[in-house]
Amino acid sequence: MPRFGLSLKIFFGTAAVVTILLVVTLAVTSASAHTSALNTIGRGLGATNARIAEQLQARQEALAGRISVFAENRVAIETILRDPVGNDAFDQAQEIVKASGARWVQVTDKGGLRLAKSDDPAAARLEDLTTSPLVAGALEGRTTSGFGVSGDTAIIQLVAVPLKQDLNKAGSVVSGVIMAAQSVGDSLAHAIGEATGSEVAFYVIDRSDRPRLAGTTIATADRAPLQKAIADQMMREVTAAPAAGAPGAVDSAQGAATTMGAAGERTDIPLEGKAYVGQGTPLLNVKGAVVGGFIALRSLDDELAPFRALRRTLLITGVLGLAFAFLLSGLITRQIVRPVTALVNATRRAADGDYAAEIPAGGSDEIGTLAEAVRRLLGDLRDKQALVDFLGGGRAMSTATMVVGDGEATAMMPGATAPAGGALMPGQSLGVRYDIKALLGAGGMGMVYRAVDRELQEVVAIKTLKPELIAADTTALERFKSEIRLARKISHRNVVRTHDLGEARGLYFITMEFVEGTTLKDLVRARGRLPVQVMLPIAKQLCRALEVAHEAGVIHRDIKPQNMVVEGDGTLKVMDFGIARLASRTPQQGLTEAGMVIGTPDYMSPEQLLGDELDVRADIYSAGVVMYECLTGKLPFEAPSPMVLIARVLEETPPAPHTLHGDIPVAISGLVMRAMSRERDARPATAKAMHDALEQLG
Repeated sequence: MPRFGLSLKIFFGTAAVVTILLVVTLAVTSASAHTSALNTIGRGLGATNARIAEQLQARQEALAGRISVFAENRVAIETILRDPVGNDAFDQAQEIVKASGARWVQVTDKGGLRLAKSDDPAAARLEDLTTSPLVAGALEGRTTSGFGVSGDTAIIQLVAVPLKQDLNKAGSVVSGVIMAAQSVGDSLAHAIGEATGSEVAFYVIDRSDRPRLAGTTIATADRAPLQKAIADQMMREVTAAPAAGAPGAVDSAQGAATTMGAAGERTDIPLEGKAYVGQGTPLLNVKGAVVGGFIALRSLDDELAPFRALRRTLLITGVLGLAFAFLLSGLITRQIVRPVTALVNATRRAADGDYAAEIPAGGSDEIGTLAEAVRRLLGDLRDKQALVDFLGGGRAMSTATMVVGDGEATAMMPGATAPAGGALMPGQSLGVRYDIKALLGAGGMGMVYRAVDRELQEVVAIKTLKPELIAADTTALERFKSEIRLARKISHRNVVRTHDLGEARGLYFITMEFVEGTTLKDLVRARGRLPVQVMLPIAKQLCRALEVAHEAGVIHRDIKPQNMVVEGDGTLKVMDFGIARLASRTPQQGLTEAGMVIGTPDYMSPEQLLGDELDVRADIYSAGVVMYECLTGKLPFEAPSPMVLIARVLEETPPAPHTLHGDIPVAISGLVMRAMSRERDARPATAKAMHDALEQLG
């Protein structure tokens, strides 16, 4: 399979995000825009249909009003009725057309017989028009109006007004009817279209029951598509109704009274490559037959035009975003790949034993954090390698040394003769689990042995405790058990692991991790003062050990070189966490009280010497003394007796290491003196703070 570089991966990832967001945005926006457009069109079409209906009603009322002027004029009535078969009625009909603006006018006598028709001098006179609901209603004294069809191509509005003559004060009598017609066509459609912002079309139903355009605002040379759309879409709304009356009914003035039906459903109408949405209202006669109708249309394409412009903008923006993503991925790749490549090369060199690779400075991001971590790792490896080289440059220390924690340990070779006093001998068993293999050392708190755990088949170190230590204080055992429980929680490569506290035949003992190496005390004795590059890894590892112990709630109380073992690979192991608690004193007990183990005052903080309550800064002080001894090859305070030593610790300030040896950096010397400050608040607050300070210096 092809392998893609980091820049392509970042680009494809960014492009995928941009594309997905763009597609989702377009889809959501398209759906929203389409819904919004349809809602807007629906409101517009509803308003347009209502406007058309209002306009048609207003035109009918206006025409009826103009005709009524003549119908109530006594002179006009007398003129019309004076010569029923002469030309007076025809002339009067033409006068009414001129005055009212009607398309044509016809008049009847009181029996409904036609007297004249303005646009047809040859129209049959005395023809009975009472079959027309319009004429019949007017003969009953009511003004009637409606719609009709003329010549299969035009839709007209009809008005019939009664001619009333006053007989007496009691009332009047209908002497005839004036019927007038006005066209509904292009001019009305354009007027309504301009007022509503919609396209408008009027149509009639011809003798073949098919719609024909009677007037429209749509500029098209070929009206067939619109007529077909009306036939296909709008006629669904008005099925089942019979066609308008018999052929020639309207032309012979047999116009049926009509009314407007309910507006139909909105429907899509494709017209000359554009998508329209239309809604129409049928016009019905008094019998419910469709004689025509009108339809309002709005262009869906025009309504969606702003969205389509936005969509084009989004697409262009998306393409530009992808181009920008490609450029950005290249820049990001350079920012990532260059330091990562340097880190990879550094780790490869480190795997080959070369820790001198330069790590480029990183920023505050994850790459910078990684670079800083690798830089620290290489620094630790360099320091550790310097320590290993230093250890390998002197006499090999093959003695396995353990300390008790309250004084100098007596280092012994495996197989050495045990001191008297009931000590265990190699070959003996402790309890039912441990086989004693060798005596490793002896101190003020007890003996140290190398043993084998039968259950786990593992080599361990066993430290036996002198019975008098426990017998001296009735609460010592419980206090000691509590401290051991805390110490067992410490698990770190710089800490000798405490396994368990046991008892066999009245002898209490502690099992611990077995460590091969030499104590730091023996190393200083054998090699003298340690170089700075050797002291630093020792001090850093000591700080790490103290950090994890303090986080677990354990204060060592007896930090000294005798309690530290340096393994052959440069790893420092701190021993006896929790054990020094057994030798602690109460404030009322003196340092020289008979039978008391006073520890090692050379490394104890002033507050510990005074018997005050201790915190983690007591271990910080002791660590400072250890660093002082490593750098200078001697203790900061020396005295012929413990009391004089204590007095000097409490009152004097030792010379700074750099004043004794000029090769010691002033900054490191100052940090050591801070750690050894008599005032605990002046010391580094935590072991981590001490470690970080050493990290910056070395």
